[in-house]
Amino acid sequence: MTLIPRLSTRLSRTARLRSMSKVLDVSTPSADQGEAANNDEADDEVAAGRRRRRALAVLLRTIDKESNTGGTTIIRQIERLAVKDAKQDDLANRLPDGLETPKYDVVARRKAGYEIRNYEPYSVCTVEMKSSVKANDEKRTKTDAKVSMPQLSGASSFGALAGYLFGKNSQETAMKMTTPVLTTNAGMDVEDASSNGDTKEMSFVLPSNYWNEDGTARAPQPLDGSGVRLQRDEGGTRATLMFGGFANKAEVKERKAQLLTLLEGDTEFVMSDGAKITLSQYNDPFTPPWKRLNEVSVKVTSK
Repeated sequence: MTLIPRLSTRLSRTARLRSMSKVLDVSTPSADQGEAANNDEADDEVAAGRRRRRALAVLLRTIDKESNTGGTTIIRQIERLAVKDAKQDDLANRLPDGLETPKYDVVARRKAGYEIRNYEPYSVCTVEMKSSVKANDEKRTKTDAKVSMPQLSGASSFGALAGYLFGKNSQETAMKMTTPVLTTNAGMDVEDASSNGDTKEMSFVLPSNYWNEDGTARAPQPLDGSGVRLQRDEGGTRATLMFGGFANKAEVKERKAQLLTLLEGDTEFVMSDGAKITLSQYNDPFTPPWKRLNEVSVKVTSK
């Protein structure tokens, strides 16, 4: 009589492990989204293991946050959500709550899946992304050294901007976090951008009280040598394509190509001369891929 309950327990445990494995497979970032891209580390088994352990930490955090029922039920629910991400039919609902983001009006929604938006002006803090600091460089162990170096890439660029926003500025003033994180020429290697006479930059949006014309002058100024600068974005009309998951290099290249191809068939708008593709990433690093919102966009003008 005890055989059936034991067998049921064993199968239930196997099913949970299988579901966990599936979720981890879709939650683990590829090498070009992980540390290998940011830190010049080899994409070896050790690095792959670190990425998978981080994905497991995100998964456990999600289970802890969302579990209102038994463990088996929530794991299966998460598996279904992760699989559903491939459909990406809820992207507009993935915008984080409580964070300021640039304001816009939707001019047109195309059946092909992209939008034409008209943005209001806003301000950003920006760093130029350059060649990465080597993983064994002693400067990597010094938090302030990261922020004071202009040669920033990936995680270091993010750290410099976060440092400025959270108080490493002339007034030692902490500001509220905003969304999204913006990257120009995303999907392109820093070296490729440089060889084309261009730059790759990462930006954070400043809080809205610095969005007016004198906002960058009133905002706390970056520290000398930080590599951070303030600038105003005048807004304007952009074609935008949303997508979920991790915004790794291959995915961004694919989405950029998709957007540009769709724009070629647009009867009303065309990409502006000299316009750069911008990647927008809206969610924090602990957000699982099936809840992430990303966008590629480019400035457009009427035909």
